[in-house]
Amino acid sequence: MKSLLLILALALVAFALVATKINHDTNMSSTRNIRYLLADDGDWDEDDDVQQLEDISNNDDDLVQYFETSFRVVNEAAPELQIEIINPKPRYQYSVTVESVGKYTGTATLLSQKKGKLVYSWRPSFADTYDIYVHELERNRYGANVKTPLIQPSPLSVTISPDQTNTTSEGIESLDERARNMIPCQSVTDMNVFSRFDGDWIGPNVNIEADTLRTGWTFVPSEAMNCTFETFSQQDLLSMPEKKSIHVIGTSKERGVYLALVDLLLSDDEKFHIHKSVIGQCWGRVNMTKGNLELVYQDFRVAQFEAPDAEDYVECHNDLIAKDSGKFIDNATSVWHEVFQDETSWPSVILMVTGKGENNWDFDYHTRSFVEMLPSSWNGTLIFTDGYFSPRLVGLSANDVHEKYKSKLEEYLETMDDNRVRWVDGKGISKEMRMYAEFGPEFVTRSQHFHRNCNESIIDESTGMTSHMRVCGNVTDLIAQLLLGFTLGEKKDYLQTVQQAEEEPGDMKLTYCYDCPKKLLPFHITPTPRLTCAEGQLHERENISDEDTKAEQTCPHSCMSQGISWSFGSQSDTVNVRQCPASTITPVTRTAETSNAPNESIELPKSIHSNLVDVSEGVGQTSFTPFFWHIPKCAGTAIQNLYFCMGLTLANQVGANPKFKHNEETALVEFKPWKRYDWSVINVDTTTRAGILRAQELGLVSSKDPKVDLVVSGEFDSVVSHLFDKTNRGKVFAMFRHPVERLESLFYYLQKANWESTFHPEWARTSLRDWAKIHKGEKNWMVHKLVKKDVHSLTMDDLELAKQIVKEKILVGLESKFVESIHRFNVYSGIDDSSKERQSCIASLARVPTKGDKLATRASNSDPHPKTKPGSDLWKLLTEDSLDVLLYEYIEEIYEHQGEMIGLKIKDSADDK
Repeated sequence: MKSLLLILALALVAFALVATKINHDTNMSSTRNIRYLLADDGDWDEDDDVQQLEDISNNDDDLVQYFETSFRVVNEAAPELQIEIINPKPRYQYSVTVESVGKYTGTATLLSQKKGKLVYSWRPSFADTYDIYVHELERNRYGANVKTPLIQPSPLSVTISPDQTNTTSEGIESLDERARNMIPCQSVTDMNVFSRFDGDWIGPNVNIEADTLRTGWTFVPSEAMNCTFETFSQQDLLSMPEKKSIHVIGTSKERGVYLALVDLLLSDDEKFHIHKSVIGQCWGRVNMTKGNLELVYQDFRVAQFEAPDAEDYVECHNDLIAKDSGKFIDNATSVWHEVFQDETSWPSVILMVTGKGENNWDFDYHTRSFVEMLPSSWNGTLIFTDGYFSPRLVGLSANDVHEKYKSKLEEYLETMDDNRVRWVDGKGISKEMRMYAEFGPEFVTRSQHFHRNCNESIIDESTGMTSHMRVCGNVTDLIAQLLLGFTLGEKKDYLQTVQQAEEEPGDMKLTYCYDCPKKLLPFHITPTPRLTCAEGQLHERENISDEDTKAEQTCPHSCMSQGISWSFGSQSDTVNVRQCPASTITPVTRTAETSNAPNESIELPKSIHSNLVDVSEGVGQTSFTPFFWHIPKCAGTAIQNLYFCMGLTLANQVGANPKFKHNEETALVEFKPWKRYDWSVINVDTTTRAGILRAQELGLVSSKDPKVDLVVSGEFDSVVSHLFDKTNRGKVFAMFRHPVERLESLFYYLQKANWESTFHPEWARTSLRDWAKIHKGEKNWMVHKLVKKDVHSLTMDDLELAKQIVKEKILVGLESKFVESIHRFNVYSGIDDSSKERQSCIASLARVPTKGDKLATRASNSDPHPKTKPGSDLWKLLTEDSLDVLLYEYIEEIYEHQGEMIGLKIKDSADDK
């Protein structure tokens, strides 16, 4: 009896202890018992049992600490190893990598989830000693500092003997022979060849004769893929006998492929600054040409695709605007049409991201429609990628999930039924290289890219020459070589063509053009962008602070007040997304009650307030440096030629033109660029931010010898902030034109002006109406420049600020009152225009030009074009939501007031009528 009572007492004590530990202690064995009790209903069911575990963990935040997660290798002697993870945590995933340093890297496949363990499978291809790494990844936890811990006993070494491999006893030799004897992947006619991406990554420490990437790694496709990846060298690219073009249309991940191509094409000197250049991180458009190869990149944020039936909406990421109320798919479609506008420049191959995996993605609407728009006569190749082309969180799900994904890709290709289209298995190509991505093995859960900044030496075995890789990434390099394969054809045939070519390759001068926004947000996809072009070495991009762009991107208050739609992880932090109907955002329209008068309570930005004199203060004063704010297509060229003619020394873009050989001087130089004219310039470029910063360093405004008489620029904020200060203040004047007339002139002029860096011949193939629908930002160019905000996020408050700036700081002229405006500028700037010579200069601006007449540029730099009738539908389209129109109406009013203020009689000359 005593024994029975003792047993009962011990049992009660034990029960109490267990209950206490479950709720308050960290005893591992007790928690493990709970885990097994939950999982003891048969095979481990993730949805059911994880939910039960999550319910328990919600009652105790520290429960996750109780699990002793580990792994082990079973049936080590079998051809297929099994790796078991014991006690996996709820809400966690596991990455199992098998590696032999410098020889091999691969990923084990998740086969099953049952009874407290996850079972993975890995089949070796050759005999060696391997290390097994198991990383623990917490679901939905991202960020720059979130490390991915290894669980014990990582790394676990296993030795594979020759008889365990799934090949013949030759091992490496068998892989090498397979790679060398299969046909090139670009020649495979099977559309599904890349939809089941499978094979072995062989490292540089293995002696293999098959083509290798620049890093020394080789991808040997499986027998199921039945092809081999050929690689092309820089010399192969520079030897191209005819022009070819490769387009990459995607996000930052696809940009890594583009940068791999750029890195391969450029010399060490040309790409030295690639990481800090505008090309290295462009969220817009880049066109690069060297020799006969053109490389084009277009940023393409498919996460912004709207649902087919979606109303217009604004999207914000945290407190920044990501998408305006326009349709992303409309601009995407316009870009697609632009790619195929000119048959002579059609691309040989296009790599394009799809929206598969994104919230609103619709196969027919967002992907198949692009294929159906392909010209039937195009003989190139379109290769799709998707969101699974990423180092993060791919290959972690069970094998059957991956198989369903691959089957879906094949279904899509069958539906499109176009043998020019391929789709890359993003999971298959990504999962093996997770530890070799941008941030290395400690951050495999982080949002990251495959490409990374580097400076690795490469020795060309045929020449013994050493070059350097500045952009490294095995996966991006592999896809870049695939694109080259589709562009150049089979390597042996291509090299033979090069040898037989009679003509020398094209110009080896590097030329690149770009239209790259300052920041990623808001997302930009702009058909027929306004490109800036340069030649030679890539230069460092100007530094852009958060203060410079924060105001441009702020989410409208009415949208911020709404609830969060969803969240996702990024490289920096968790991003909260808000989608707000466009109807809830304060529209940029004028009501009947809107007054032209600015809000007097608005404070001007500090730099504008302190660095510019008030209009009332600057009249006739010569102690301040005049600044002509040049608004495109508002007689800017004519006005500059006028002041050249009147003997003033100008700072514009002419002085830094390399052909005059003063652009690299370390001191200011005044010189006469043209022998025929007695015109003087300073050796700076005040029309670009980089040039303005150089002019600032050289002390342009404060210099007495040489002394600048007039600064000319369209970059209002940069000039005001960097060239002027409290001691050396500026005074501004500008010529204004009705915004509709300005847009008309811009549209028709730039489609013909092949001497301009912003030349757009493709505009000639569209109508002003269609152009205006796409280039909405041009409607608000003036307000955008004055308030330093992105054109897509301007509000009525910004208009009020622009009005106040104009009222206090800018002497305005009207092109419709041209001669009178010029006289005002002269009086304001302290320029005596009464002499016969200077009156002759002014008169030259009004007359019809004759051959060789360089002064009469007011007419010669314009061109006849159709005029839009006020009140017409086109006029309404061009003025709709235009803050510039409202600003111009105000400028017309203050033109009259300023004339009275500076003591001028308002009188139109006959030339102004």
